[in-house]
Amino acid sequence: MTDQVNPIIYAFDIVENTYYFFDQLEAEQAFQQAEVKGDYPEWREPTPMLELLRIKDALLGEFAKRIAFLELQLERAELGADSFDLGAN
Repeated sequence: MTDQVNPIIYAFDIVENTYYFFDQLEAEQAFQQAEVKGDYPEWREPTPMLELLRIKDALLGEFAKRIAFLELQLERAELGADSFDLGAN
């Protein structure tokens, strides 16, 4: 039952793309096809899906903080620009 709730994800990278699979055999076949095509696939460690979801959530939280910080800096810069006229004679 645990495997159905938290399946293992098999994945490999080709350049900047990652390919994910629930089935190990399907992943191995896709990996071999990529090698035959002349791509250079690199295996990732098989990982439980819940762990990948925790990583995704942490990354999204970090990106949300950075976006909020950048928006705040932009608002401050816009407010600062309104306080004086650079084109005044």
